[in-house]
Amino acid sequence: MAKQKVIDCGDALGISDVGDMHTRVLMELSEGYEIQFDVSQIERIDAAALQMIYAFSKEADTNGAPLVWDKPSEAFVRSATLLGLADKMNLDS
Repeated sequence: MAKQKVIDCGDALGISDVGDMHTRVLMELSEGYEIQFDVSQIERIDAAALQMIYAFSKEADTNGAPLVWDKPSEAFVRSATLLGLADKMNLDS
């Protein structure tokens, strides 16, 4: 079983955070960790950040390790739904 690393997304995630988060995800993956995003506290997320998380979820699904969402916030689910990504990310409404 692979080691798991939880990435806390805090209460807001925007384009200014995407570069650092992408770098961190790549680093954790290179060290053999499975990644889980903690989006339970998200109150505000912009399209760039959501698209980055979607891209990662798509890659994880392709590699046979789909992301499991543990209590995603209503704001996160609402934003994903508005962008048409909720179904693609296997988020329960």
